[in-house]
Order: sequence, then C-alpha cells, then structure tokens
Amino acid sequence: MYHLTFKYFSLGLFLTILNFCFAIGNKSFNVMAPLHVMHYYNSEIEEERDWAKFRNQLTECKNMGVDGVSVDVWWGYVEKENNSFSWKYYDKIFLEIKSKGLKIIPILSFHAFEPKKTSNFSSPIPKWIWTLINEESGIDISELKYNSEDLDEFGKPYTSNEFISHWANKWAMPQYAEFTKEFVSHFKSYLPLFHEINLSLGPSGELRYPSYNSHDDGKFPNRGRMQCYSKIAENNFYNWSKTNNNEFDSLSFIKCQDFKMMLESGNNVEDINLLNFFDWYNFSLLQHGRNMLKMALEIIPKNISIGFKLPGIHWRIKDPKFPRIAELTCGLINAYSKNGIKAYTNSLKTILHGLPTNRINFHFTCIEQKNPNSDAEFLKSYSVPEELTYDLSEAAKSLNLKIFGENSNSMNLKYDFSWEKMNALVKNGSYFGVTILRIEDVTGENLFAKKKFKKMIKAFKN
Repeated sequence: MYHLTFKYFSLGLFLTILNFCFAIGNKSFNVMAPLHVMHYYNSEIEEERDWAKFRNQLTECKNMGVDGVSVDVWWGYVEKENNSFSWKYYDKIFLEIKSKGLKIIPILSFHAFEPKKTSNFSSPIPKWIWTLINEESGIDISELKYNSEDLDEFGKPYTSNEFISHWANKWAMPQYAEFTKEFVSHFKSYLPLFHEINLSLGPSGELRYPSYNSHDDGKFPNRGRMQCYSKIAENNFYNWSKTNNNEFDSLSFIKCQDFKMMLESGNNVEDINLLNFFDWYNFSLLQHGRNMLKMALEIIPKNISIGFKLPGIHWRIKDPKFPRIAELTCGLINAYSKNGIKAYTNSLKTILHGLPTNRINFHFTCIEQKNPNSDAEFLKSYSVPEELTYDLSEAAKSLNLKIFGENSNSMNLKYDFSWEKMNALVKNGSYFGVTILRIEDVTGENLFAKKKFKKMIKAFKN
C-alpha cells in the first residue's frame, strides 16, 4: 500500500513538474519592428543604411533568444487604391526576418498612423474608403467616424480619423475581409513562419474607442471622452434598447451636455440611465471585436493563432467620484461592476462568445507600469496598473485564454522596476510571454534594456 501511494504521489508530482516546465518552456518573447524601416529613424539617412541597421537588430535579437518580430501591415499603405494591393515592402521585411531564423507576427493594421516628432512615416486610412462607404450607405463621411462628446466652435462633435466607426461595419467589414484574404493569399508560402496573426480592432490596433486621443480633450490622466455622438451611433442605441429588454423602451439617448453634467454632479454612479448607456457603449464595441475576430478566424488557416489587444487604461480606477471612469469611456467595461476581475471577465466573455479560444491570443499592455510613488501623484491619476495587470491575468485564466503582455512606454525600459514587474507577471501572473515595444529599445546602444531582456528570456527558457 505504501509503495502504491508513493508511486501515484510521485507520478502526480512528476506531471505537475512536467506541466510547469512545459508552461515555462512555451513562453514567447518577441519584439515589435519599427513602424516602417525606410526613413523611420531619420529622413536624411539613406534607405540602405536603415535596412542595414534593422538587420543588425534582428541578429542581436536572434542571439538573445527572441522568438519573433511583429510587423504592422498598414492597410492604408498597401491598398492606396481600392482593390490594388502593393506588398513590396512586406515581401522585403518578411524575408529579412526569415533570413535570421525568427518567426513573423503580422499585425493587420486597419487603423491610421499619423506622423509624430520622432517619425517621418505616416499611414492614414485609405482615402477611398470614406467615399466608398459614403456612396454605398448614403451616410455623411463625418458620421462614419467616431464623434466625440466635445464640440467645436460650430457646435459639431470633433471626429477621429484613426479608425472607421464600428457602427459603419455593415460597409467596412467586407473591406477588412477582402484585405485579410489578399494577405493570406499573397503570403501563402510564409504561413508556417507566422507565430500568430494579430488583428487590429480599433485605434492604435487596440479594441477601444479613441477616448484619450488627440482630436478632443481626452488626455491622460483625465477620464477621456465618449465617442458615440454620431447619428448612426444614436440609432444603434435605440435599436439596442428595443431588442435588449422591454423595460429599456423608454430610455433616452444621453446627449453630450447632459452626460457631462451627470458626471460632474458626482452622485449619478448608480443612475439606471447612465448604467444602461455605458452597458450599450461597451457591448457595441465588444461585439465589433467579436465580429472582427470571427471574420479573421474564418479566413486565416486553422493552424495559425489570432491575436487581439486591449489597452491598459490604468488611471481613474480608484477615482472616488466615479471609479473606473477612464475604462468606461474607452468602452472596455460596463458600469455594473467596479471589480476589475469580474468586469474584464464579463467583457472577455462577450468578445469570445462562440469563438474557439484555443486559437485566440490575448495581448494586454502596460505590464511595465508601476503604481504612483507618492500620495500627490496618486491623487492626480488614481492609477493602479499593478493591480490591473493581475486582474486581467485572473480574468483570462478563468476563461482558459492565453494572455501575453506588452510594455506601453519605451522610456520605462531603462528602470529596474519595469523589468522586475514584467518578470513577476510571467512567473506569477500566468502571462505566456512578453512583446517589447520596439526592437530598437532592446538592441544597439540600449545596453541596460538589452541585458535585462536577455536575462528574462534565459530565465524562462532554460
């Protein structure tokens, strides 16, 4: 009897250790390629110099033990004219990555990238798409964009040009599907090298509203701005109210000025009209994410995983006036639960409903962020990113969904605390891997970050 018990105990212990080793060994460590190699760093440097620099970075990554390189495949860059696709740049960059023995992680980027001070590269959404949908739908172009609660001097909402409003998906979705099919067809020979294919679901590639972007007054660390003040969004609200539940028939769409007043009064946290408004806003976005994933899953071969990303909106979580308000205006959660694990579990359930979770990878940002250092700093942002990253991990784990992490700010990579936190999340937070934003931040002369990333990879792969 003793030997039998010991035998089964040993077998159980062996399997536990085996599973642990398997999980550790299957961690994935990746880097993001530049937004665009040619002339990205400095417009005065010749193109070949840029490619030479990129090749050196790839070699360094391979020597570090990096698994793969994610590459933004810009819709507006490839399909500048309707049904005319130019893959020349991606033929070249994929070949460079392949030649170094690294995996490729394409990101089908259906959002815009506008130039910043550090970049001369831009890729707006194809100009023809606005005209096409306008002609097919009869809807004004400004209505096809996300419309902010903030109004301009003429009393009209500010609009975002970064992503087509998901309320226009009836006309936009066929274009997303067509682009995805063309990509899969053109890169058929590369499919075995694709670690996964990541899908852009909104601004900056994240499933969210542009609630804290540059087109209105939504800025970190304020609450952000609602983006639902187009006529097609309002019509969607009334349709949702009628079909969701009979008791919502009398609900009215909350106008932007009324919304601001309700939040400013500070005593409307449990107002049924406001709760239902956020519920619709959240559900509408999550259904968009689900439909986009469903489209990709049907087109992309079954042996390739599909990745999607949620941003780490870690500020205003502890706001005493309206907890988690920044996440609400981003559309990430609804207002019925202020518990992070429960709120995100519900949101992920909606996104994944009826989809094969074994084919889906979930990416979450802000994994290197730490809580504010002082009370004054906390009172300014009410930020708790350390709590948030573990809440998302628990939510993903409850749904058997693989969660991967990404840093949100390259400046943080020069601090010990960022690497300590990322290591802890991979070790204790059930994160299946890390993607570093971007390749130049852990190669070349960035010796500190390079050393830290190499140490992290070694710790989880050996």
